[in-house]
Amino acid sequence: MSPTLKRLLAFLSDGQFHSGEQLGKALGLTRSAIWKLTKQLTEWDLKIESITNKGYCLPGGVSLLEKAKILPYLTLKQQDALELEVLDSIPSTNDYLLNLTISPHMLSKKVFACLAEKQTQGKGRRGRNWVSPFAKNIYLSLLWYFPQDPSELSGLSLAVAISIVETLKVFGVSQLGIKWPNDILCNNQKLAGILVEIKGEAHDACKAVIGIGLNVRMTNVDEDTINQPWTDLQTLTGKIINRNELAGLLLNKTINTLQRFQEQGLKAFLKQWQDFDLTFKKPVSILSATDSYQGLGYGINEHGHFLLELKPNLIKSFPSGEVTLRFALPKYN
Repeated sequence: MSPTLKRLLAFLSDGQFHSGEQLGKALGLTRSAIWKLTKQLTEWDLKIESITNKGYCLPGGVSLLEKAKILPYLTLKQQDALELEVLDSIPSTNDYLLNLTISPHMLSKKVFACLAEKQTQGKGRRGRNWVSPFAKNIYLSLLWYFPQDPSELSGLSLAVAISIVETLKVFGVSQLGIKWPNDILCNNQKLAGILVEIKGEAHDACKAVIGIGLNVRMTNVDEDTINQPWTDLQTLTGKIINRNELAGLLLNKTINTLQRFQEQGLKAFLKQWQDFDLTFKKPVSILSATDSYQGLGYGINEHGHFLLELKPNLIKSFPSGEVTLRFALPKYN
């Protein structure tokens, strides 16, 4: 987004009407130039209203992410270790961090994070698309160096899911739960998701990119582009959410979680997982490329594998990368 377009957006961010003449004087542009700029804003998923004798309005306004407004929610220690970028538009925050060239020494000393107002190729689990309209939600990725073998990170998304739920509690959202392995739901509607991508050799250190997509204000979105029930924070709370506060608190909680996971592994989070597990003792189906299984959810093990009770006293475990979990009617094999 050009600096001039951002300045125009700043004037319209209050959700009120501004005449073309007023905007032109403020920006040093003609009314015709202002009209052309408002047309450009529609290309950024922003719906601009235009009424004769009233001017231009962005209904509901908009609040852009700003690094200076995010950092105060982090501790000074976290701020010193964090390299944070806030971008207007990017194909994928995960891909951006995965492709960064960083020395191993620097990677072990710093936390790299990226926030984007919009993703043009946002990614979900198993190659699914993550709908990412401009300035509506949170699209956050963190790059973290782990000195352990990649096989020890199988439960990482579960720990991160817990940090998201705990962050959302601050905003007064209740009835939150986690659907293994990476979905945060409220009233059976998806609110947030996680995508963890790992680069590293077996029996060696590795780097992990942890991507978080969180619905904040999903207005003007074609519902046909999302293939499951979903909700957003503004709908759940009935309040306008400060996205800079949300991003800051989420970074704070997630950085603490990643540090704890690195030191103690998933076992440090097993009790919290039980509190948020939506499938425990609930009928579910597990689908793989070749088979399907039905039974009752039985929690997770220390590796983050899903435990399915096929019938009384018969439990089978499933790693997250190979299967899909769905709520289902009870049926034992």
